[in-house]
Amino acid sequence: MNGTQAWFVARARRFENVGLVLAAVVLGVAVPEPGRYADVLVTPLVIFLIYGSLRGITLTDVEYGSYGLVILCSLAVSYLVLPFGGIRVANALLSGDALIGMAIMLAAPTTAGSAIIWTRLAGGDSKLAAFASISSLGVAPLLTPAVLSALLDRRVVMPIETMVVDLLVIVGGGVALLITIPDRLVSERLVDRGSGVAILLLIYSSIASVDVRAIDPASFGTVSLFVLFLLGGGFVLVRAISNVMGIDRSTYLPFFFTGGLKNLGIALVIAFTYRSAMVVVVIVTYYVLQQLVGAVIADVA
Repeated sequence: MNGTQAWFVARARRFENVGLVLAAVVLGVAVPEPGRYADVLVTPLVIFLIYGSLRGITLTDVEYGSYGLVILCSLAVSYLVLPFGGIRVANALLSGDALIGMAIMLAAPTTAGSAIIWTRLAGGDSKLAAFASISSLGVAPLLTPAVLSALLDRRVVMPIETMVVDLLVIVGGGVALLITIPDRLVSERLVDRGSGVAILLLIYSSIASVDVRAIDPASFGTVSLFVLFLLGGGFVLVRAISNVMGIDRSTYLPFFFTGGLKNLGIALVIAFTYRSAMVVVVIVTYYVLQQLVGAVIADVA
């Protein structure tokens, strides 16, 4: 394999999860019947994804004191600035189920695996990304339902208690697997492959359970442009905050990735409550575009 081929292979691997998502969407539309009976698998799949995201993370030799302010800023961007700033613009552009899907994604915690991977590929501080990701997941059972309730402002009836229980089960289950399964029993390669399969099955069952053919192309286009605007605006905001704080590139990159990239699995668990095609499509669209933006930032950085 020459240098050019190796370059293209390396770039293709960065978009492996995006390719899985798109393949699962196509399968969900083309062959929906089996996926309609896969609801029972959703929670175990997301638990495994949380486990896979956290596995292998080591927080030894971390200067917790120096990270504290950045972690707090990351959580503030993820749970306050991005959701409440974004929903103000979304209210002018989106309505109905599209707005609900966007609110769910904005209220979701950090997608730990992607945030850490993109930080590492961009040459940022991966330990900071790991610590920030764990912090985001840790507070998710409390903050995600509260933020989502505030974003929707009582316009939609939400099963808050069920949501809290689901989040506790998902996060707690992922941590329990991390504690009880020794790393030597399961190879990193197997976990990575398993996570890929879990993403595919999760997206497939979500798409198969709704009628995506009823989606208005214009609404889909508006959602896509808004997500790109939101992610781009989030990066500019993080850079501005970083300049004020005087932090360098290796710190502001994980700051952005942990503050702006949202957890697909947890968002879809919440979305299953609504049984709406548009809610699911908005969440999947956000995930795909955030992965593409993450890749671009990693390459540019």
